[in-house]
Amino acid sequence: MNNMEELVFAIPVKELWKLLAYKELGLIYTKSDSLKTIVRKGLFRKRNELEEDPSFKQIIPYAVISHKDSFLLFKRSSGQTEKRLQNLYSLGMGGHMNPGNSMFPEEKYLVDQLKRELFEEVRFINGCLIEDIEFIGFINDDTIPVSRVHLGLLYNIRLSSKDVLVSETDKMTGEWVEKSILIEFYEGMETWTKIVFDNYIM
Repeated sequence: MNNMEELVFAIPVKELWKLLAYKELGLIYTKSDSLKTIVRKGLFRKRNELEEDPSFKQIIPYAVISHKDSFLLFKRSSGQTEKRLQNLYSLGMGGHMNPGNSMFPEEKYLVDQLKRELFEEVRFINGCLIEDIEFIGFINDDTIPVSRVHLGLLYNIRLSSKDVLVSETDKMTGEWVEKSILIEFYEGMETWTKIVFDNYIM
């Protein structure tokens, strides 16, 4: 399915800010009830129609992958299709949500989409398992055009070990970095990763 036909999950902005306390730039912590309501009020629209429409926010699950006090840090390469993100560091893994078997998503659908994306990006080896998937909050950045039409759902995927391989190494590489050392990569991080680092990891 090309971008012209791709359907993605979005929510009208006027509905969104009735449910969340608006923050122009940052991480919005909230109860999981808000997430359930946002999912119920969301709808599928053609992606190409939404990319320039600030009256909608496309909903993007965005997960950090952790093991104890280490995080998997990705470096996006020139093979990355989204040109605006090339050569930047990212703690987040995720993407647009497309219709599954149901056009009426529930919260479980978000986690299913997140796992689908996870298993496209990385492979677990040597018995590595997901121990926990925790919803943290909403990432919002209305200060730059690309982020103005997107809303991130921040999750932390905790793993039982570091036995993970990046699948598409032409698009990105990954390395485990201790929490205390992440600051050294800060200047090269994409915007959402900086928000996650400043508001959640620090």
